[in-house]
Amino acid sequence: MSVLNDATIWDLIQNGMIDFNLSDTDPETVRRQVNPNTLDLTLGRMVRWPLENDGAIVFGRKHQSDLFWELCEIPESGILLRPGDVILGSSREYIVMPKDVCGQVYTKSSLGRVFINHMMAGVIDAGFSGTITLELKNEGKHDVILLPGARVVQIQFSRLIEFPERDYSMRSSRYMGQTLPEPAREERK
Repeated sequence: MSVLNDATIWDLIQNGMIDFNLSDTDPETVRRQVNPNTLDLTLGRMVRWPLENDGAIVFGRKHQSDLFWELCEIPESGILLRPGDVILGSSREYIVMPKDVCGQVYTKSSLGRVFINHMMAGVIDAGFSGTITLELKNEGKHDVILLPGARVVQIQFSRLIEFPERDYSMRSSRYMGQTLPEPAREERK
């Protein structure tokens, strides 16, 4: 595998790697988000806040996510994350991964310097389409306000040596086509 550079990333975007009909952004803005070997993603308008609930989520099993998460729109003034707060956010960009490219999501260094961490699921499989769910946590000692549209994470893309036998679009996938921040869904057999 090899890491893709800015020219290749922009070429992929121009050839449909971002579906601007399903994105809350435009090509000119996204062009400015292309870095030498990454693409910045921005925070969308919708987030899921964890709710107080004494019940337990059984990982991999079906559960009522609305008992554990509240879907909210971020106001123009932003969303306040106090120390220890976690949210599920999503990217404004609707990604359409080529069948021979995968991605790794990393926290933007400037966001990390205020101790907001993109904490968990960072792999974007070849063939995936949808917005990217972001697991964000305030690991610091200060309140931080995140504005909608803020550059919060970056994707580093790698080209696969060969096309996979079954890319993400060919699997029985749980998150294909997502447009909102999605909590864990039931495992498929």
